[in-house]
Amino acid sequence: MRIGIIGLGVIAPYFLRAIEQDGELDLTAACDLDRAKLDRLPDGPELFTDYRELLGSGLVDGVVITLPNHLHAPVVAAALEAGVDVCCEKPLTVHSSDARELAAVADRTGRTLFTAFHRRYNSHVQRLAAELPPRELIERVVGRYHEKIEEHTGDDHWYLDRDRCGGGCVIDNGPNALDALRQVVGELTLTDATIGDVRGGVEFYAELELRTEDGIPVTVELDWALPTGETKDIVVHLKDGSTLVADMLAGYQGFKSSLDHEYQGIMADFRAAVAAGPGRTDDGPVVVDLVEQAYRIGRSKERRLRMPAKQDVSAKLVKLLFHRRDDRGMTQSPWATRCIRAGEVHELVTTTDRPTAPGDRVDAVGFLGFAEFATATVLEQGDQLWLDERLVGEVVGFDECHFPNHYNVLIHTDRLLTAEDLDLRAGDLVVFKERA
Repeated sequence: MRIGIIGLGVIAPYFLRAIEQDGELDLTAACDLDRAKLDRLPDGPELFTDYRELLGSGLVDGVVITLPNHLHAPVVAAALEAGVDVCCEKPLTVHSSDARELAAVADRTGRTLFTAFHRRYNSHVQRLAAELPPRELIERVVGRYHEKIEEHTGDDHWYLDRDRCGGGCVIDNGPNALDALRQVVGELTLTDATIGDVRGGVEFYAELELRTEDGIPVTVELDWALPTGETKDIVVHLKDGSTLVADMLAGYQGFKSSLDHEYQGIMADFRAAVAAGPGRTDDGPVVVDLVEQAYRIGRSKERRLRMPAKQDVSAKLVKLLFHRRDDRGMTQSPWATRCIRAGEVHELVTTTDRPTAPGDRVDAVGFLGFAEFATATVLEQGDQLWLDERLVGEVVGFDECHFPNHYNVLIHTDRLLTAEDLDLRAGDLVVFKERA
């Protein structure tokens, strides 16, 4: 089979070695905009700087595409339309609509569309899939894909460009983690996603929550900011407390040395898919759907993990209160957040009640006192109140019975607390911190 490669970035060497080691593949053409990269290739393949010229050359039966993510859709479509089978590095596309369109083009042209998910060929992932116990014994599954991204991208700076990559760790590491988990536990449905540690519009951390078709909870942790080393594994937690682990890097001592056998698996599987002819359904669009759903949920949230959205703010107690009541009759405000101006004074009230809806009555209360806020801030449900190194409680809402004079800031505590319980003195400082 005559193979061409389009794109000679950081991942291309693994494809090139796999092609060289496969006795049934012949590298006949290569394309990159950077002529210096082309000149570093060994003699043999015809060299191009325009992928359209490569596709029209008649030199290839199939192509490997390892371009920045935003270029996958147009280049894959052009290859399929040219009658060339395609192996595309994950993710297949940035957007689900493009992935579905490529699947339709492959059907119409009768060509093979194949997304390269290299971790499905990892020896430890395959072993775990083969040895998985009966599903009723599984409590939950966790997949971790942690690394320091700068160690893996070389000169390919597009990974950190949202317009070219489509995002960060969710679209880069996410497809491999999700596909590997699908090989072990089957189809997945996304239930929640939270992103964080955003730098230049690109997330360096994310947590995805999914479920299998039979309800097993699956968590995916993605991290681009590991200080050193890397962690890539799947941990199956069983109901008896034991675990089964597929450490994708175990036994592969060199940096990224696990990739060679995986990319060999890609090329062998691609060759087999082409030989089998039309009818194969590519998994690329399914994973693109999961990634797009994760961004839709994660980007709609106000919260970003590992990123404080506001500064801590201190408040000085200007009047202490020492009483408690179990019939106060405060009312939960409909507002989850309140803006506080610098110099304003508000009343701090502890409660063991748990108001959850506007209008909920709050009766069990303890009074800490009135506090003057040093700087402007936004107080919101979930903020934590600290006294020195002690966590006092968490803001659950506001009562406005004395507004506009002041708010009663309702702070949930395990037991009712007053100024005397905390040994407060006039002039003491308390600090409101964003929930971690």
